[in-house]
Amino acid sequence: MPGPEALAFDMYGTLVDPIGIQKELESFLPEGASSVSASWRQKQLEYTFRLTAMERYEDFEQVTRRALGYALAAAGKELEAGQKDTLMQRYNDLERFPDVVPGLERLKEAGHAMIVFSNGTPRMLEALMDAAELRPYFQRFVSVDEVGIYKPSPKVYQHAAQRLGRSIGEVRLISSNPFDDIGAEAAGMRAAWVDRSGGLFDTLGPPPEIVVGTLTELADALEAE
Repeated sequence: MPGPEALAFDMYGTLVDPIGIQKELESFLPEGASSVSASWRQKQLEYTFRLTAMERYEDFEQVTRRALGYALAAAGKELEAGQKDTLMQRYNDLERFPDVVPGLERLKEAGHAMIVFSNGTPRMLEALMDAAELRPYFQRFVSVDEVGIYKPSPKVYQHAAQRLGRSIGEVRLISSNPFDDIGAEAAGMRAAWVDRSGGLFDTLGPPPEIVVGTLTELADALEAE
C-alpha cells in the first residue's frame, strides 16, 4: 500500500474563504461590490501572470493593491485610503472553510507531510496562519516570494518540492484553482483539485486524477489509493 504523501496546500480559496473580502467591500460599496470584487480577483491573477511573463516581480501585497485600484477605476468607484487599507488587512484574517479542520486532522493522523504553498507574502501568510489557526497542521509555509516569481512558473513548484525535501514527483499540490493544478502537473508534480465552486475545470489541461469537493473527501481519496 502507498505510504503517506507530501502535500502542498494552496491557501486562498482552498484553505480560507475569500468571501470575507467581498463582504468588507460591500460595507464600503453597497452598490457594485460584486462586480468590483470579481474584477479585483481577475486583475490580481492577471497581474501575477503578466509579471511572470515579463520576468519581473512585485510582491503579492503590491499586486493586490494595484488590482484593487484598477477594479475601482473600471467601475467608476472611489474609496478612501483607509478603506483600501482595511480591505488589504482583511486578507490577513479570512475564515477557514468548514471542512478544513476535520480534513486536516485526518490527513495529519495519516502521517502526510503538509505545507502551505502560496502566492501570498511571508507577512500575509504569517498573519493568516495565526488568524485561521492553521499552524498545528503544517510543517511550514512556502511563499513564492522566496523565488521572486509566481505560480504557475515551474520554478515555484520545484522550489516547494525542495523545501519539502522531496523530488517534485513525490509531492501533490492541493488547490481549488485549476491554473495552479495544471501548472503543478506541467512541472512534474501531482495534483488534486478541490472543486469548491462546482465550476468548470480549465480546458488548457485535463483535471488531475483526484477531484474532490472538500478536504475530508481528499482524506477519503488518499486512504483509498
